[in-house]
Amino acid sequence: MKKLRRKHFYKYLIEIIIIVIGILIAFYLSNWGKEVEKRKTEKEIISQIYFELNDNLIDLKNDIEIHKNSFKSQLKIQKFLDNEINSDSLMMDFYWTTKDEYIFPNTSAFENLKSNDMSTIKNDSLRNLITLVYNNYLPRISKGNNIHPDISEYVSPFFIKNFRVNRNPNIKYDLYLGDSLKISYPRNFGNGIKQIIGYIPLNPEKLREDEEFRFLISEILWFRIYKINYYQISITNIENIMKIIENEYPKTIANNVYKK
Repeated sequence: MKKLRRKHFYKYLIEIIIIVIGILIAFYLSNWGKEVEKRKTEKEIISQIYFELNDNLIDLKNDIEIHKNSFKSQLKIQKFLDNEINSDSLMMDFYWTTKDEYIFPNTSAFENLKSNDMSTIKNDSLRNLITLVYNNYLPRISKGNNIHPDISEYVSPFFIKNFRVNRNPNIKYDLYLGDSLKISYPRNFGNGIKQIIGYIPLNPEKLREDEEFRFLISEILWFRIYKINYYQISITNIENIMKIIENEYPKTIANNVYKK
């Protein structure tokens, strides 16, 4: 009788062990499958973020050149106010001083990451840097989020009263956006439509002594420095993100470049 009981005991024990092992294997396979799927999702999202940031980077680099160009114009106008140069050569500088730029970033890949799970990206440093760029840097140079007013809106009331618009189509001006893109003015859009730029002061001497104008130039100088600073920070960090992705996910990026 004891031998029979012992036999049944071992039989049941073996069955229990087999069941436990089966459960553990099933649990492992389930987790393994989820991890495989998560890594697949990670590669897809990383690829989306890479190409999305690349597109945003192109806009950022074009915009920062306009800001830098406008900054140089503002410095020239400061020299005019300090009696170091006259206004005859500043027609284009007065124009660019009034111009502002903003980034309108595509954020669909980052939104996709948030809707899945931020931990989908295993690399903590990469995930944190991506989050910093999308949640902190890009919003600071996006329309409506900047802590400073829009430069164009800020100075337009004064310029409307104290400047006239250049109408001479024979005056040429080239704007360089980086090393490969040049925009020449007047811009010819066909059918006799041209974009002619340049602002001319109605009274240069009076303008030089105008305290409101001095105040505006001083204020927007700091606005511009702030914008250039955050544009450059955004560009640097996006380039860092892209380098990390290229190093850690080379096949993913190469495959998607091939598909494109």
